[in-house]
Formats: sequence, C-alpha cells, structure tokens
Amino acid sequence: MIKVNFEIDDETQSFDVPEQWDEVTVGQFMELVELQQSSKEEKNPLNSVMRMTTILTGIPLEIIEMVPVDKFHLIQDTLKYTKEDVNIDKKESVTIGDEVFYIKNDFNSLTMGETITIETLVKDAGDNIMSVFDKMLCVFLRKKTKKGNLESFKSVFIEERSEMFKGLSIESVYAIMIFFSSGVTTSEGTTKTSLVKK
Repeated sequence: MIKVNFEIDDETQSFDVPEQWDEVTVGQFMELVELQQSSKEEKNPLNSVMRMTTILTGIPLEIIEMVPVDKFHLIQDTLKYTKEDVNIDKKESVTIGDEVFYIKNDFNSLTMGETITIETLVKDAGDNIMSVFDKMLCVFLRKKTKKGNLESFKSVFIEERSEMFKGLSIESVYAIMIFFSSGVTTSEGTTKTSLVKK
C-alpha cells in the first residue's frame, strides 16, 4: 500500500492505495466485477474509472471530483495492475486473525448441504459468479477438528463467515473463483455427487 494525501479546502486527508492484487480484498473485487458489468452502457468511461478508484482506495467520489487531474493520474499509475489478471496463488489454507481455514478440494463425496448450497448459489449468481463468491467461500474454507479433519459444512456458516471472508486477499482464494467460473456445477438427483464440467 502507498499513502496519498490531498489538501481539500485547507484540510489534508490521507488514503491508502493498493499497489498489487494481493492487497485487494475479496469484497473489493466483488464490487469491481459488479462495476464492470454495470458500466457496459456507461457513456463516459471516466465515470467508471472514478468509481473503480473509490472501490479500491476508499476515497469518496466527492473528494475524487476535487482531486487535481495530475494527482488522479498518479493514482491510476499505481492501479495499473488492475488491467492484468489476478495471480492464482494456490494455498492449502488462509489465516484470519488467529483462525486457520483450510481449502476443501475433494468433491468426490459431497454432503447434501454442500450440494444444495453450491447449486443454489450458482443459480442465484447467474452470469456473475463473483456476486456470491463470499458465500461460496463458506463452502470451501473450513476449520479442522481436533482429529485433523475438515469440519462438516453447516448452512449457518454463510451467515457467520461470509462477511469475514470478504476481507481476504483476492489472490489467496482466486483459484476457487476460477474453478467455479469455468462452468463447474454439481450433478443432480443423487446423494453421491461430484463436481463435473458442463
């Protein structure tokens, strides 16, 4: 992160600007994808660039409107990595505070709860799997039991953990998003299901 300072009406304000994808959260990335889809009919692309800057830096739109053009261009130079793909940083686990969540990658034997949740989320997402990505992470990221096994999935995880997972670095879990956006779904009509490509 780099810090940028603006003096607006004799008051100096500081904001953090992420310098790479690893500093962008899942929640921010979800907003970026939503912005990208809603901006297709935008008449002035600069409006979308300003909104993207707000998402990534937290600089309110009304302040961005008062920033000198040359300083705004400096911020855009820092954010140029957004024109590149997110690195797929494959990990076995992610840590939030003092809690470790392990990535479930065995889908040869799904539970009914996992199957229903995944299929419902994919259906709700429509063309934008990122719109439910925080909830999807609740299926994929699990703590381990005392015996070292992944805890069983419970639907209450979505309410308890989705907001927390929005704070993860997008790079740490991007491989999961790629997995689902490539057209993967659960087979239906059987208690023994597996993830298969359409």
